Parts: sequence; structure tokens; C-alpha cells
Amino acid sequence: MKKRHSLGQNFLTDPDIAAQIAASAGIEEGETVWEIGPGMGILTQELLKYQPRLTAFEIDGRLIPFLEKRFRDSLEHIHGDILQQDWAALIAGKELKLVSNLPYQISSPLLELLQRHHQSFKLSVLMLQREVAHRLTASPGSKAYGALSLRMQLNFDIEVVMDVSKDYFDPVPQVDSSVVRITPRAIPAQIQNLTTFHRLIRIGFSSRRKTMRNNLLPHYDKATLLKLQDSSGIDLQRRAETLSEAEFILLSDLL
Repeated sequence: MKKRHSLGQNFLTDPDIAAQIAASAGIEEGETVWEIGPGMGILTQELLKYQPRLTAFEIDGRLIPFLEKRFRDSLEHIHGDILQQDWAALIAGKELKLVSNLPYQISSPLLELLQRHHQSFKLSVLMLQREVAHRLTASPGSKAYGALSLRMQLNFDIEVVMDVSKDYFDPVPQVDSSVVRITPRAIPAQIQNLTTFHRLIRIGFSSRRKTMRNNLLPHYDKATLLKLQDSSGIDLQRRAETLSEAEFILLSDLL
């Protein structure tokens, strides 16, 4: 079957890697698990060994008959774009695990949805573009650290489980991948106003070469910024990439 570039189809070819991904999710019998983009089912097969209640979301209608024939009644198939699904209705009070080899092109919007519904996902194991994995796990002061790092780390602990060479995919993509394990933080960050916080990090990282002060100046007057610096004790001549989560929260709470 010809792979569709428009759908970001790069199918994993190594069953040992699929087995490691499934094992890293710690699935127990009867747990509810989602898989996004099962493709030819190499990861699906490994997930089913743990006897979960598995739902597979596949956008490519050509694959549905193949998957239904291969796995029969072992799982639920949903044909459609995961980004267009009614997540609230599908979750409906469930506690879920998400285990997937994600198409690169949906990684960012999918992570946003995962964060929005973070209370429903007790664990996620995702194959991502390595650059995205580095951004998710980045610390202040690193080049990979940015708005995505902060947004995801507010609610999750994130670790890289393994790196996967691009040579283990068909067709071979241009970049390597990494598998990350995402678990809810035991104590999520406490923020007075999430809207203000997300606006602050968006503005702060809008131009990485500029200082926080210069990025904020078009949005706040000089007196407000001077008061913010004095009250927080944080030098706004620093760049956003040097500020910790706690410092961003303090600035946000004072705005």
C-alpha cells in the first residue's frame, strides 16, 4: 500500500521497538487505552498482548478493513481525524492511557489536547520527532526550552524512554524520533490565572533574542514593568529561556 505523505504516514517496522513501547506503558488487563494512527498494526499487536480495552483512531480509510480483519473484535476502531473528535464525549469520565507512534504533523495540536484533558490521562507513551521530545523535556537555559516546555511541564513529568533511528520506519523520514513517557505531576503547579500565564509565556518567547522587558514593552507600560521587576525581584533584562517555571508563575501572578 502506498503511504500517504499528506497524512504523515511513516510506519514503524521493528517489532522489538514496538514491544518496548508497549511495555513502557505498564498496561494492566482491562485498562482503557487509546492508540492514534495504528497504521498496519505493529504496535497494536503488542498492546493487545496486555488485554486492554483498546480504541484505535485511524484517519486513513484504506487501513480500516485491514485492521478489522487482522484484529477482529479485539479492539474498537474509530475512523476519523483524532483532532476533530469530541474528546470530552469520548473520555466521559474514563481514566486513560495513550500509547502511539504519532504522525509528526499532528504532534503539537495533539499535545495541546492532551494538556487540556490532562486529568483524564494517567499515562501517555508517545513516539515523537526527536526535536519535539527535546523541547518537552528541556530545562531553563537550554536552546530547546520554550513555551511548549513550560506548558507541558505544568501538569506532567516527562522523560525520554528511548531514541529511535529514522531507519526503523517506512518510508524513512528525514529526522530521528524519540519515545517519551508522560505522567501527571503529583503536585501540579499552582497559578492564579492560567490565561495570564499562557499569555506571558507566549509573549516572552515571541522573540527569543530579545529580553523579557523588550518583548513585554508593546503590551505593558514602562511603569508596570518597573513595578513588576521590583515586586518579583526578577531582572527583566533576562531572556525568557533563562527563566524557570517558578519565575514565570511569580511574574504571571503579579500581573
